[in-house]
Amino acid sequence: MGIQAESTGILDIIRGMGGFIDENGMLQLGKGFCVGESIPPHGKIFQDFAECVQEAYGETGLREVSEAEARMIHQFRMYIDRHNIAYIRGLFKEDGMTDEEALMSYVQADIGRGGLGGRKLLREPARLHNKYPGSSSYREYQRGRENKKRLTPDFHSEFIIDRNGSFVSQWNVLEEDAHGRIISDIEYYRQKYLKQGQDAWEAAQRQIMDTESFNYASKNDEVHQRLDIEPPRLYDSDLRRQIADGWKSPCKRARALKDLKNRYSYRSDRGDAYSVSNS
Repeated sequence: MGIQAESTGILDIIRGMGGFIDENGMLQLGKGFCVGESIPPHGKIFQDFAECVQEAYGETGLREVSEAEARMIHQFRMYIDRHNIAYIRGLFKEDGMTDEEALMSYVQADIGRGGLGGRKLLREPARLHNKYPGSSSYREYQRGRENKKRLTPDFHSEFIIDRNGSFVSQWNVLEEDAHGRIISDIEYYRQKYLKQGQDAWEAAQRQIMDTESFNYASKNDEVHQRLDIEPPRLYDSDLRRQIADGWKSPCKRARALKDLKNRYSYRSDRGDAYSVSNS
């Protein structure tokens, strides 16, 4: 694949894939995501990408570069997400299986088959992946049907799973045009899903807002805050930022009685046999 992240800046890598920010603030890769389809979510190249970003921006965040460059670095993660979901579905999902069952097969599969050889995924709270409409509340809208989050043992690749065992991902919604570019205009998706009804448009928005997100950081620390948690608010595509205006994340704790209805239930994820707590 000709990519050596450890000796090349992340922006050079993105530009080498034909990266540019389009008219709707979304990163497009004109030459495609130039990483082989056989590379697993725990593959070394993704660890190298993450280390490259950590070394360059881990102490400062992305504010040291231009807005366009920051958007490119931040949004590059979504192409890794697409690769990882396609990898699990393509290599491990058989007829009749859910995405989660395929993910479990990936965990159990031998390393030689592209699996983790029994090494369990990390389990972390999915608070930011259980958003609710601003006109509702977490308790009313999401309580009892929370998505859960699982990460590869290196903390980088992330999967969000709903109660039906399906991946929650913006890539369940985003489409390419005839030229291979990701359609980034919100009106395209609004019109498409509203033809199916308001519920369909709401479900599509939920996929986009609760989507997985590759982590540049290697653990849940200040670097994670700077590189993975803060950038969406500043450098997301216009599509996601416009949708975000109507959605909220549950709060960590209730500062007042009125906040109780929006306090995230950290006990909602009871765990499973293929993951371990990352606390």
